[in-house]
Amino acid sequence: METQKLKNKKIIEFIFWILSILVGFVGLGLTISVVFFFLTLFNPDFEPFYPVTEIPLKIFENGILELNNGEKYNILIDDAYISFNINNKYGLPGILNLIFFELILLITFYIVFTLWKIFRSIRNSFKNDNPFHPKNIWRIRKIALAILISALLNIIYPIILKFFWFNDVIFLNKSFEIKLNFDYGLDIFWALIILVVAEIYRIGLEMKKEQELTI
Repeated sequence: METQKLKNKKIIEFIFWILSILVGFVGLGLTISVVFFFLTLFNPDFEPFYPVTEIPLKIFENGILELNNGEKYNILIDDAYISFNINNKYGLPGILNLIFFELILLITFYIVFTLWKIFRSIRNSFKNDNPFHPKNIWRIRKIALAILISALLNIIYPIILKFFWFNDVIFLNKSFEIKLNFDYGLDIFWALIILVVAEIYRIGLEMKKEQELTI
């Protein structure tokens, strides 16, 4: 029993430090992206800042896949994404692009940071052998809500661009339209699963309380 507890503690400790590193990286990325944006806006000599917005295109083009051994195969390219520079030339759409980019980055930071707090509380709970911290229930629910908001933003943003700004995207001497992207609908499914996990956690906490009262 003690050996299993020790293993569990090591696993939680490992995940905790991985999340600590991720919190630092995502937080740094968020800070740098904001700084780069303002440098791009107010310093014309600064190298433009290109956030990856992943706006999907309607594209069905033939291509060739070449392997390392020299063999070639015909393929169909049916998935492509675009990004565009943010500066005052784009006006309001450029600002909206920044807001979308920063929101997704902020939500990512919030999810990682909340996970970090959950594992920190579980890590500390090994002292009293009770991993069911009441605050973790709402933390898990908040993660599900953050994923849901992120999914809706990724679905809605291309729709805004398609119907209120973009007409066509032209490259390779061809015109392409913005494609409505519902791939992020899967994230809504994951958000629901996380809500179920939160409910299981809540039931575990209640059972733990009942067990303590019985003793």
